[in-house]
Amino acid sequence: MAVHHRHGVTAPGQGRARLRHLGFVLAAHGLPPVRRSRQDTMATGAGGRFFVCRRVVITWPHYRRQSARDSFCAGTTKHTMPANEPSYFVAVDLGSNSFHMLIAREKDGALEIVDRVKDMVQIARGLGRDGNLSTEAQARAILCLECFSERIRQIPSSRVRAVGTKTLRAARNAEQFLRRAEAALGQPIQIISGYEEARLVYLGVSHSIVDDHRKRLVIDIGGGSTEFIIGHNLTPQHLESLSIGCVTYAERYLQQGVTADAMGAAYLAACNELELIRNDYRNTGWDIVYGASGTMRVIAELMPNHTAAAVITRQGLNNLIEQTINDGEVGSPSVSKLRRDVLPAGLAILKAIFSQLQLTELHVADATLKEGLIYDSLGRMGQRDTRDQTVEMMSNRYQIDRAQAARVQDTALALLGQLSPTDLRGLAPEKLLCWAAQLHEIGLSVSHSGHHHHGHYLLKHSDMAGFSRYDQQLLARLVRFHRRKLLAEPLDPLHESEPAHTNTAGLSGDDPLLPLVLCLRLAVLLNRARETVDCGAGLDWRDNRVHISFTPGWLDQHPLTARSLSIEADYLAGVGLTLSF
Repeated sequence: MAVHHRHGVTAPGQGRARLRHLGFVLAAHGLPPVRRSRQDTMATGAGGRFFVCRRVVITWPHYRRQSARDSFCAGTTKHTMPANEPSYFVAVDLGSNSFHMLIAREKDGALEIVDRVKDMVQIARGLGRDGNLSTEAQARAILCLECFSERIRQIPSSRVRAVGTKTLRAARNAEQFLRRAEAALGQPIQIISGYEEARLVYLGVSHSIVDDHRKRLVIDIGGGSTEFIIGHNLTPQHLESLSIGCVTYAERYLQQGVTADAMGAAYLAACNELELIRNDYRNTGWDIVYGASGTMRVIAELMPNHTAAAVITRQGLNNLIEQTINDGEVGSPSVSKLRRDVLPAGLAILKAIFSQLQLTELHVADATLKEGLIYDSLGRMGQRDTRDQTVEMMSNRYQIDRAQAARVQDTALALLGQLSPTDLRGLAPEKLLCWAAQLHEIGLSVSHSGHHHHGHYLLKHSDMAGFSRYDQQLLARLVRFHRRKLLAEPLDPLHESEPAHTNTAGLSGDDPLLPLVLCLRLAVLLNRARETVDCGAGLDWRDNRVHISFTPGWLDQHPLTARSLSIEADYLAGVGLTLSF
């Protein structure tokens, strides 16, 4: 079995610490230590930061070191991935502290990391009191994404996943920023919920550690939020995301310096947030604890020499905090300046976690959200799309009539196949229509009266594994419009702080969702008898005119359907479409 590890981009002076950490990883897998010979390539990235790019490929029982690849963004050699290579997958994580890009390939049934890039953009520092991202923070982010784009521009979009997390969930001007960010990266960017972020973190960690069948607690301290997941094997069982982040806490509590009072305030604030989950998580219990973040890795590297590799202990953490307060900063030269600025906040947060969850030690994993994205993408390309599993689970939970859902799905897909719908920011319209057909009657579990409204609410507010916030909103909206009046309802905002009514974008004649709405509505209408229908329906859409045709004589034999189509024509007129039949 081969184990492949690729070190990413680090600041000067971190080389020994990073190689030491690699030794931790090898030790955790029972592998021999790394010989400290290397070839590094220096480069300048966003904001004048300096980086080292290096590649390490390790195999068992032998290992080899390959020459360094070209430098990040401003390197001397321009590099793009081969256009005809079918097995590359890309994950881009727009985190509140750092932006990450991971490129991997599937080789002989195993996943090999071939490139890894990081830039500490610290976009959370640019989130002002008014809830908007500053111009400076946006500029840092755009420059970084332009550099990322150079690496991946020839990789098919279907194999690229880019996601935004806590800061972009909260920013009021996230939508405006996303338009610029997507243009810079050349790929769609999805904002994911805290629940989905936690799921992806667990997925990445679970694939990177030995499966010992023990119940595990996984913790990821980010720049704007911290995720807590209890799971067994590859299945997460409890997922939470709290608004505790090292960048936001550094801005809020440590701007005047690292003092005992400031660290105490940050610690107490984190304890207060942790009270929300403390009892439930303690009662559930776990056998082993893993930490998954850059903050965790750096803290582990600063543990005393006698501490086991890649382990953080309660005593070691307390000693490090005491030393940091005495020095007024993290004094280690191996830690980059940007990391040193926010690490004290990370220490206070981790102390609160140890205290509230009564931890004694924590093992640092070498994978997190970006690796989870890669494995999730592999599942989507195969037969393990988490979103399909989520839809099936919800169908079972709400006791949806599967036979009727299947009839509506088949009819809707047949109608959509006669049109030319466009992708919805990377989401295949056929996929979305299938999910909507399977869940269009979910609101019946509440009441038949207005069940399309109930379905919209359930899908909008449920934790749906695998779905981005945007995808989930589109699904909820599609179910909302599957019957009755087509109102110019606002699309729910992509960020947390803005009320829905402040966004006036509604369903209109040029809405890319409208073809799917039309096909779903007609499919529901034609299958109203809840039995198989063979009507030979044909659909033609030109400009704002829609014509549906049937097998000769069929409509004459189904006068109720003809009447329903007349009513539907009135509904469609509300969004500028003329229906004939």
